[in-house]
Amino acid sequence: MTKGRGRAHCIRHLKWRDQDEGRSVPLPATIAAKIHEHLRLYGTFRVEDGLNRIAGDYLFSNIGRTNILMYSLVDRLWRNAKKAADITRKITPHWLRHFFASAGLSKGVPVTDMAAWLGHRDPKITHQTYAHIMPDAPQRLRTVMDSVFMLETELTLPLQFDALVEAA
Repeated sequence: MTKGRGRAHCIRHLKWRDQDEGRSVPLPATIAAKIHEHLRLYGTFRVEDGLNRIAGDYLFSNIGRTNILMYSLVDRLWRNAKKAADITRKITPHWLRHFFASAGLSKGVPVTDMAAWLGHRDPKITHQTYAHIMPDAPQRLRTVMDSVFMLETELTLPLQFDALVEAA
């Protein structure tokens, strides 16, 4: 809990990171196009001294001293977007994270890759959380192995495998 200017703010669900710490996530071309359109229309900015927008580094910004998007603003924008899309289910912005993970894992993206993009230190967390998304994994493996054994797919073996074969 922080206090300032006569108001109390509860800080929760935040992960404090170093300024240079972060992670890269693959951006689909459809989303990149939307961001480019947003940049074309609005540019980037930062807010200084109340409502004064000046050129800056932010794609989206809160109006205030920190420029950091506050949960209340994100929540209000989310509710407005849901209303505009006529969505009545109780879903939150956090569902986008689950959608990202579920879509990737259900289409065969490796758990280790998804874990890194989700910020999970251990892929076990990702697997435990999303194992129900991957019930067809055994069938996918059968399909891959059938195509390899029928010589329909070129198989690239790791270098370590070549060394083991030569030693035998």
